[in-house]
Amino acid sequence: MKNYLKNIDWLKFAYPILLLIFTFFINFYTVNQAILANVINLTKTFQSQLIVSLVLFILSIIGVSFYLIEHLNWKFLLKLLIGYVLYLLVAYFLIITRNLNNTKFKIWSLSHNGFWQWDFLLVIILIILFAFLGKLLGKHIKFLRVYPSISDKPYYDNLLLAILVASAALNNSVYIATLKETTASLIVQQRFDIYLANLVSILLLSLTGLILLVYTCFESTRDLRKNQPSISLIFIFSALFATIFNYTLQFGVKDNGALLGRYIFPGATLYQICFLFIIYLFLYFLINRFLLTTMIITSLGVVISIVNAVKEGMRSEPLLVTDFVWLQQIDLITRFVDFKLTIYTILSLAFLILIYIFCKKKVLPGKIIKKKRVRIGILSCLLALSVTIFVVFRNEKETKIVKGIPIVSKINNWYDINWMGFSTSARYKSLMYVWTKQLTKSIMDTPDNYSQEKINEISKKYTKLAKKINENRKETISNQTVIYVLSESFSDPSRVDGVTLSREVIPNIKKIKQNTTSGLMKSDGYGGGTANMEFQALTGLPFYNFSSSVSVLYTEVVPEMSVFPSISNQFQSKNRFVLHPSGANNYGRKNIYTKLGFSDLVFTSDSKDDFSNKKFTGVSISDKTLYNNILQRLDTSQSQFFSAITMQNHVPWVVGAPEDVSASGDDFTNDENEALSNYARLLTHTDTSTKDFLDKLSNIDKKVTVVFYGDHLPGFYPDSAFMNNPKSKYQTDYFIWSNFKTPKMNYPLVNSSDFTAELFKQTNSKVSPYYALLTEVLDNASVDREKLDKKQKEIAEDLKLVQYDITLGKNYISSNKDFFKIK
Repeated sequence: MKNYLKNIDWLKFAYPILLLIFTFFINFYTVNQAILANVINLTKTFQSQLIVSLVLFILSIIGVSFYLIEHLNWKFLLKLLIGYVLYLLVAYFLIITRNLNNTKFKIWSLSHNGFWQWDFLLVIILIILFAFLGKLLGKHIKFLRVYPSISDKPYYDNLLLAILVASAALNNSVYIATLKETTASLIVQQRFDIYLANLVSILLLSLTGLILLVYTCFESTRDLRKNQPSISLIFIFSALFATIFNYTLQFGVKDNGALLGRYIFPGATLYQICFLFIIYLFLYFLINRFLLTTMIITSLGVVISIVNAVKEGMRSEPLLVTDFVWLQQIDLITRFVDFKLTIYTILSLAFLILIYIFCKKKVLPGKIIKKKRVRIGILSCLLALSVTIFVVFRNEKETKIVKGIPIVSKINNWYDINWMGFSTSARYKSLMYVWTKQLTKSIMDTPDNYSQEKINEISKKYTKLAKKINENRKETISNQTVIYVLSESFSDPSRVDGVTLSREVIPNIKKIKQNTTSGLMKSDGYGGGTANMEFQALTGLPFYNFSSSVSVLYTEVVPEMSVFPSISNQFQSKNRFVLHPSGANNYGRKNIYTKLGFSDLVFTSDSKDDFSNKKFTGVSISDKTLYNNILQRLDTSQSQFFSAITMQNHVPWVVGAPEDVSASGDDFTNDENEALSNYARLLTHTDTSTKDFLDKLSNIDKKVTVVFYGDHLPGFYPDSAFMNNPKSKYQTDYFIWSNFKTPKMNYPLVNSSDFTAELFKQTNSKVSPYYALLTEVLDNASVDREKLDKKQKEIAEDLKLVQYDITLGKNYISSNKDFFKIK
C-alpha cells in the first residue's frame, strides 16, 4: 500500500482539484455579489462573508492565472472566443424558448433581451491579463518560472477552457435573477446559515454540470476530427438534441400570454431538457451506433414535434402518452391530417433512410462502447435514475412531491395548475412534465376516509334513500326505450363572444330546448375528449373525481374497474345497440361495449354490422344516416337502449351548403372564419335531421326518451373568443326529450355524468341506491355550484368514495348485491 501511494503523482492529482477550488471561489464571489448588490441593511454576518469572499476571489484569480500561463497562446484564445460565442448563442436560444408565450418579445432586440453578457467577461479578461503578465515576467525573471510543467496535455487545455466558459454561463444575468428570487426570502429574514448552505450547494451542482458539459464539448471536437464515435460525442449530441427539441415541443403548444406573471414556470425548461437528454443518452448506449441512433432521435423528434403542434392546433390538446395507442390506426390519423403533410413526412423519413444507408460505413462507424460490461453499467445507472424520478412523482401527496430535489421539486411544487388541463400544463410546465405526470400519477387518489365501514355506511344510506324516492315514482326505465345521442362538436356558436351568423343555424333545436328539460353541459375538453363525455354519460362517474393526469377514461380507467355501472345495464343484452360512424377500435370502444354486453355494434370498420344507406354531409357520414339506422332498429315490442355517437361535425369542417349561411368572429383569421362558416352550415344539417328524427319518434307507440348533448366545442376558436367568458369554452348544449308527457325540469348547467339521474327524474322512473346517490349529486353537488356547504360536500364525497371503491379500491360496495340494481 505504501509503495502504491509513493508511486502516485500527487502534483498531477492535485492540479485539477486546486484549479476547481479556485474556480468555485471566483464564482462564489461574483454570484454572491450579484445577488446581494442592491440589498440594503445587510447584517454584519452577510457583510463579513462578502469581505472574506472578496479576498478569496482575488487569490483565486491569481491562482487560475498562474495555471493559465503555460496554456496561453493564440490557439487557446481562439478556442476560448469560439466557446464564449457558442455559449452566448445557446443561452439566447434558451431565452427565446422561454419567451415563446410572450408576444412582446422581439428576437432581434439583442441588448434588451440580454444577449450580451459582459459581467464575467471582465473577469476572464482580468485572468488572461494576469496570466500574460506572469508569462512575460517569467521570461525575464528566473525565480518566477514556477508554474506547473505537467500541464502541457490537451486535457488541461480543455479543462481551463471549460472552467472559463462554464463560469461565464453560471454568471448569466437570467440565472442570477433566478437565484435572487430563490434566496430573496432568506436574505429578508437574515437567515445567513441557510442562505450560505443553499448557495454553496447550488453553485457546486451548477458549476460541476456546466464544466462537464463544456469540457465534453471541447473534447468531442477531437473525436469528430478523428471520425470516431465516443462518449463525449453522444453526450454533446444528446444535449444538443434536447435543447433543440425542447424548443420545437414548446413551440407546438405556445400561446399568447402569461400565467401567474410567468411565460414559463421555474424549472420547466431545464426539466424538459434533462428529461430528453436522459432519454437520448439511453438510446445512444442501448443501440450503441452513433449514426443510426442520431437518425432515430432526429426522426422521432421531428415527427413528435409536428404531431404535437398539429394536435394542439386541431384539438387544443398536446400529444399525450396515451395517444400512442393510435399508432394501431394510421389510416384514421392520416384522415384528419393534411395530405401534403403526410407526404412530406414520408419523403423526409425515406430521405433519412437513404442517407443512413449511404453513410453508415463512412460517418463515425463502429460501436460507441466496445466493452459490454461498461455499456450495461451505464444503461443501469440511467435506468436507476429514471426509476428514482418515477418513485418521487409516484409518492406525490396533495399535489406535492418531496422537497429539495434539484429542478424536479421546483417544477412540481411551485404552483399546481394540473386542474387547468393538459395544454396549460404543457405550455407553462413543459410537455415532458405532462408526460411524467401521466406515467407516474395514479388514476385516482385514495380518499382520506376510505374504509369498508364507510362504504357500508354509504350503501345503507342510499339504499334507504332509494326506497324513499321510489315511493313517488311509478315508471321503470327498463320498460322504455332510451337513446343517448352524443352529437360530435355540437354547441351553439352564437353563445361565443364576437361571433356573427348570417342567420340562425339551430332554430329547431332551440325550440326543442324551450319545451323540454335542457341547458348547458360542462365539457371536460375543448376540441376533443369525446370518449370521456361518453363514459360519464353512460356510467354517471364524473371525470373531475379522477386524477388530472388521466387522458382517456376508456383506456386508462375502465381496465382497472371492478364494477362498470352503465345505464345500458337496465336493458337486456340483446336490446343494447351502439352506433358510431367510425372505427370500432377507436378509444377501445369495441372492447368497452362488448364488456358492457351490447349485442349489436354498428361501426364503419372492425365490427360485424355496418351502416346501411350511408350518406355524407361534408367529409363524414351524416347525422341523418345515423338517425335512420337507429329508426331501422327500433322495435316497439321491446325496450331498447341506444348509444349513438355522431361524426358529421367532426374536424375537418368542409361543406358548401346551405350557401346562405356564413359566419365570422371578431379578430378571427381567414382560416378561422372559414372553419366557423363551414361548421355553422354543418349545424343546420344537424338541426333539421334531429327535428325529423324526433318527429318520427313522436309517432312510435312506445315510450322513448332521447338524451341529446354536444361533447365539446370545435377546436378552431381563438383564445380571444373566450377572454370575457372563459367558462363558455367548456359549455355545450343538451336536452332530454320524450315522446310522452314529462315535466320540464330546471337544470341549466349539468355535468355529463348527471344525465342518467336527470333521465330517471324526468321519466319518473325508479332508482337503484347508486342512482339515488347520483340524484343527490345532481340536486346538491354538481358543477352548477361553485361552493358546497357541509351537507353538499358530504354527498360529493360519498360519490367519490364509491367511485374509488369500484375503480382502484377493494370493491366493498359489492357486499350489497343490490346497490346497482333497481327493485
